[in-house]
Amino acid sequence: MEDLKAQLEELKKRLEVLEESIDPVDEVMLSIKMRLRKKLEAGSLELDEARAAKILKSLANPDRIRILKMLGKGSMTFKEIKEALGVESPTVSHHLKLLKQTRMIESGDGYRITENGRLLLRLLEIITALGEVEE
Repeated sequence: MEDLKAQLEELKKRLEVLEESIDPVDEVMLSIKMRLRKKLEAGSLELDEARAAKILKSLANPDRIRILKMLGKGSMTFKEIKEALGVESPTVSHHLKLLKQTRMIESGDGYRITENGRLLLRLLEIITALGEVEE
């Protein structure tokens, strides 16, 4: 029994070392993996076509992807986003509204990316790295 306790303590120490060395993006992926596992165990992981289409639509604009990338580096105000994109206020408002509706960003004092937004941004990086899209 003491041997098992010692092994468990050793495993806990190794896990702590691993957790400290995890890249923030990998941390997001691990969090998503845990959330998906819970949904699988509950039997509630199904594709909602309408929701999937809404999410994809919200990503189907280069400026919205730029917003996610910028917010991935830190929170920003509306004015900072507007200046960085170089577009008019109504356009920025529209982009932010779509990203908020799909829970990729949230607002308070400023705008910040959510865990879902980080995951989708990471998935876009992976998808674009896998191959080029022909025009």
